[in-house]
Amino acid sequence: MSLRDRKKERTRRAIADAALGLFAERGFEAVTIADIAAAADVGTRTLHRYYSGKDELLFAEDDEHRAELSRLLAERPQGETPEQTLAAVIGPMVGHFADRLDELRTRDALIAANPALQARDLAKRGAVEALLAGHLARQMGVDPAEDVRPLLWAKVGMACFFAGFEIWLRAGGELADHVTAARTALLAELGATRG
Repeated sequence: MSLRDRKKERTRRAIADAALGLFAERGFEAVTIADIAAAADVGTRTLHRYYSGKDELLFAEDDEHRAELSRLLAERPQGETPEQTLAAVIGPMVGHFADRLDELRTRDALIAANPALQARDLAKRGAVEALLAGHLARQMGVDPAEDVRPLLWAKVGMACFFAGFEIWLRAGGELADHVTAARTALLAELGATRG
């Protein structure tokens, strides 16, 4: 990464950090773009070069995470099972969040308190599910409009991730352990229903 890119990344991060601090202190609705720019020591025009609006500050990494997930999926070998694919791509994604517990607790509370942000969060999750389902459909050689399995597997993978994520937000510990525990519990429950 060049010096210029590093400076841009520092500015982007400073703006996002300032916004999160103000949102936590005053509430999402009470904070203006001008407030955030002042707290980050940048102009509003500079802020708008990085973020199109206030809600973008809580979802700033979405595009990066989807791009990373796309890259991870593209690297998966042909012929692996959906479970193998999900296990392989969810692990690296966990690493993006693992050392940010306090920040993500604050973010989660802000989203939970605002219906518009909740809708945005659900749309984000839906986009990730669609990306996973599309990849799994290609791997399985099926039409995702007619075969339920790719979407089902995508939803199961996301459910395990978010179940572990929510427990981690409440209890702390290691995010990876909670996500693994969710997958293990699901497989155990499915095994119990077969018996």
